[in-house]
Amino acid sequence: MHSYLRSIGFKNINREKLSEIFYLASKNPTAYEMAMDSEGNEFSEIRYEIAPHAGIAIRGNFDEDDNFRREYYFPYYEATLPTSNSTVHIIKESDRECYQGVLEDNNIAIDVIFHLQNMLQYLNIFEKRTTFAPANVSLCGLSYNAKIIMPIYSDESVKARRYKAKVLRDEWIAKAKEGDADAYEKLTMDDMDKYAMISKRIQNEDVLSIVSSTFMPSGIENDKYMIIGDIINIKTLVNLITKQNIYILTVDCSDLKMDICINEDDLFGEPAIGRRFKGTVWMQGQVNNI
Repeated sequence: MHSYLRSIGFKNINREKLSEIFYLASKNPTAYEMAMDSEGNEFSEIRYEIAPHAGIAIRGNFDEDDNFRREYYFPYYEATLPTSNSTVHIIKESDRECYQGVLEDNNIAIDVIFHLQNMLQYLNIFEKRTTFAPANVSLCGLSYNAKIIMPIYSDESVKARRYKAKVLRDEWIAKAKEGDADAYEKLTMDDMDKYAMISKRIQNEDVLSIVSSTFMPSGIENDKYMIIGDIINIKTLVNLITKQNIYILTVDCSDLKMDICINEDDLFGEPAIGRRFKGTVWMQGQVNNI
């Protein structure tokens, strides 16, 4: 049973009910796409939508009797929000026909690894590319463990200083990637200054009042992240099968904007624009200029 089924409104679903959904999806799919896999065989994807832009994707093959043989499945919320225009590398998982994207964005200090939603579109490229630079990327996340926290107070002057510092840091990162030793030194000194500031303030303040946003790996799976970000939009969907409510929270995390899909029952606190989202997400995304 996929851990993130509950994120799209299938909390406490059993295997018998899930098998029924697989049967309905194979007989009446919302969308169907076919491509050639890495070994030259036909590979198919069926999508079964249970709410606008949300559902279950099933990947596999049709046999000689035209019966669909499932290889694997995953819940999804379709990534449509523009997130980044940076370099993306496409890599294949070793044990199955599945691809991940690795996003290099200067807004955060790490590469973001995400499950590639439009994999079959990528497979249909006649000449495979493993790097898209720049790439138009849309990210989203599924979550089942999150809470709402209050924002950090900041006036316009604070926001202006942060923006100026961000622009300057982006310039240093760009130069450092080109091999500029002076830019490396400035980035190192900037990190040391931040560490010293946090070490001093943490003695009398809570860390969540110091750190406004966070994007860091969570656990041993490379596409899971713990994020903190500002909520800038809220939508509510209803799973048409279970009638469970789903929140779609648009979150700005370190200037990366993405939609987070979470079951209403799994979110602790009342979401509101201006408050912050704190939780673990499974990152998915699309490369729109494949």
